Amino acid sequence: MRRFGISVVLWAAIAAAQPPPPPDVPACGNAPLFDTIPMALDDFLAFRSLGFLSPPIHIFPAKHSAFSLALPGQSAPERPVRFPGDAWLTEIWFDIFPDGQTAYQLIFYPCSEFQSYFNHIKDIPESLKAAYQLSEKTCMDHVDQTGKIVKCRARVLLKVSSGELAGISGNGAGVDFGAIDFRVAPLGFVNLEHYSHDYPYYVSPVDYFVPDLKAQFETKLGGWDGQSPRTAEPKAGAYRQDIEGTAQGNWFYPGLNLRNTTDLSPFLALVHDYVDPSQPVFSIGSKVEGVRMGLYSFAPREAGLVNRDFKDVAPDGNTYCYEGFTAGRTAGGLPLGNLDGVLLVSMPSPTALMIERQGSSGQLCATLPDWRFTESATTFER
Repeated sequence: MRRFGISVVLWAAIAAAQPPPPPDVPACGNAPLFDTIPMALDDFLAFRSLGFLSPPIHIFPAKHSAFSLALPGQSAPERPVRFPGDAWLTEIWFDIFPDGQTAYQLIFYPCSEFQSYFNHIKDIPESLKAAYQLSEKTCMDHVDQTGKIVKCRARVLLKVSSGELAGISGNGAGVDFGAIDFRVAPLGFVNLEHYSHDYPYYVSPVDYFVPDLKAQFETKLGGWDGQSPRTAEPKAGAYRQDIEGTAQGNWFYPGLNLRNTTDLSPFLALVHDYVDPSQPVFSIGSKVEGVRMGLYSFAPREAGLVNRDFKDVAPDGNTYCYEGFTAGRTAGGLPLGNLDGVLLVSMPSPTALMIERQGSSGQLCATLPDWRFTESATTFER
C-alpha cells in the first residue's frame, strides 16, 4: 500500500482522474438502469433534490442527491443500502476523518457510459472488505478546514446484482447517491475549464429507475426533513444554475478552480434554493471581508438596483445593493446567516463580479451614503 501526503493541487488532479470502466462493461442502451430503490422508503426522511447548499463543502449547488436519515441532534440510524441495479463495482474508497470517524465510498457502473456511487457508508459487507484488503491501495493525506483526512482508494472489479447489500448507513446524517451520465451534453456552466472532467455530466439517479419505482422515489424528493417537497420542475432539482452574462451561478476566486483544488471555501455562488427555485441565496465562502461563511437570502424585487434577482444583474455599469436579509431557513430548510449591513454587487465584465459588505447592523441601501467599492471589495471570476 502506498501512502503519501499531498498538496490540494495534486489531490484534486488524482481525485478527478477516474479510470475508464473495464472493457467488459457493456454499453448503455435505452432501457432504465435501476430496478431497486437503494433504501426502503420508510428508512429515510427524504431524498434531497440536486442543488442543496452547505458551506464549505457545498458552496456551489450540490451535484449529487442524498438520502436524509436524521434531523439535527439525532443519530443517523443504521439501515441497509442496496445496489440499485446490476453493475460492476470498480472502486472502494475508505476515508478516515479528523474526528476518528470512518466511511466507505463505492463507485459502480451499470453500463460503460454511466457511473454511480454511494458515499458516507458506515460499513460494507465482508466480501467487499476482502476485495478492498486484497487490492493495491493508494492512500492520500488531505487537509481541509476540519483537519487531516486520509483517503484510500482500491481499484476492484466485482459484478454486483440489483438488490445486493452495498453497505450500512449511519456515518453522518445521510448517504450520498450520485450519478454521472457521460452521454448528456456538458452544458450549463459558463467556463468548463474551471470544472473537473466529470462535473458537467452529473444527473439525478431518480430519472434512471423503472417507471413504477421512479414514481415512488419522486414522492420523497425535496428538503432534508421530509416536510418540504419540491414541486417545481424538474422535481429532481438543478445544480447547473449559471446564466452567462449575468451574476447568477458559480464564481471562482482568482487562480483557484475545481481542477487545482478540492477546497471550495474561497468560492462564491449566487443561486437559488433547491426546494423553492424562486428564492435567491448568496452562498458565501471565506473571501468576502466582514461576512461569515454561510447562506444569505432576501426578498427579490423586479425593478431598480436593490435586491434584484441574480439573473437580472448584468455587466451594465451599475452597482446593485442587497438589504433586509431573511432570518431562519430557506424553503428547503437550509440555515440562513445574519449579515450586518448591506452587500454591494457589480459586474465589471461578463466574467468578473465584485462584491463587498458595507454599512452596519440594520443598514438599508437608501441610507448608505455612497455605493462605491473600496479596497475591501473582492473580485471573483468565471
